[in-house]
Order: sequence, then structure tokens, then C-alpha cells
Amino acid sequence: MKPKRVILSAAVGLGLGVLLLPGAALAETVVSPATTPVGGTVVLTATTCDPNSGDALFRVTGPNRDENVRSTTVAPGGGLSAELFTAGFTLGTYTVTATCGDGTVQSSTQFTVTPIGGAPAGS
Repeated sequence: MKPKRVILSAAVGLGLGVLLLPGAALAETVVSPATTPVGGTVVLTATTCDPNSGDALFRVTGPNRDENVRSTTVAPGGGLSAELFTAGFTLGTYTVTATCGDGTVQSSTQFTVTPIGGAPAGS
């Protein structure tokens, strides 16, 4: 009977560990707004980066970009943020991933660049 308890305890512990993992998924990269015209501005935010751990590094990739944007600016809701001007960007969807100063990688998110005065993507 004891081996079953050990197996059950291990299974419960493993299950709890799996349930706790999504907490790590709360490390987020946020872009606002999600759609902007060429020449517009988007705010990139790494919501869980600790400003005391160093700069956040946002990697922006897309149709004509593969660049890094560094930030030391503390975001109003917490974390670090940077403004990105989309002048010279090609129309399309861009992916943003942030890495905190402590090496923590945030989730990826996307934003779309649309024509000036054009309808938002998907309209």
C-alpha cells in the first residue's frame, strides 16, 4: 500500500508543478496599439521585467526589420517600455519579443503596420 501513496504523492506533486508553470507564462511582452499606420508609434512593454535588473531588450522582426530596441524606461503599470516609431516600416505584421536584464525571456506578441489613412488589418 505504501508504494501507491508514494506514486500518488509524486503524481500530485507533478500535477501541482504543471499547474504552477503557467505562472511563468505571465511574463509578457505587450504592444499598444496592435495596429498602427506607417509613421505611427507603438509602445512596447515587458510587463514583468524588473527595472533594477537592467535594460529590457525588445527584438522586432518582420517584413523589413530585424532590430533591437533597448529600454530603461519604467512603464506606468510596471516593467519596462519603449516607444517605436514605424516610419520606414513596410506594411505587414511584426513580432516583438523582450528579454529582461536578468535574462528572462518574455512572451512574443505582434503588431501590424497599415497604410496611412487605410483601414486596419482584417477590416
